[in-house]
Amino acid sequence: MKDENHENRFTLTGKTSRGLLFLLILFGCFLLAGKRLFFTDNAAKEEKQLCKSYTSIEIRPGDSLWSIAAEYITDDYDSVQDYVKEIKSWNGLETDEIHAGRFLIIPYHFHQ
Repeated sequence: MKDENHENRFTLTGKTSRGLLFLLILFGCFLLAGKRLFFTDNAAKEEKQLCKSYTSIEIRPGDSLWSIAAEYITDDYDSVQDYVKEIKSWNGLETDEIHAGRFLIIPYHFHQ
């Protein structure tokens, strides 16, 4: 007499286990694709390209390079000192001396 429990056992063959593995991988791929298609996150919004542009301002009486830099600096610069260096570079200035009535090119960053 055969053991009935032995006859009803489920055994995995190599082919069956490979098929199940394939289905699990396929299911995982669908889950990942669905997450990317249907759920947005802040990282995707932050992938906007950082661009640099400039504007021209007229120097007012009492302005200094440092006061102008403090007024126009954005979060993309490490310090006011770095920003002053960039303003000087854009304007071909070797010193911090500026004069009222003249114009300065002021660089800035924006996200596009």
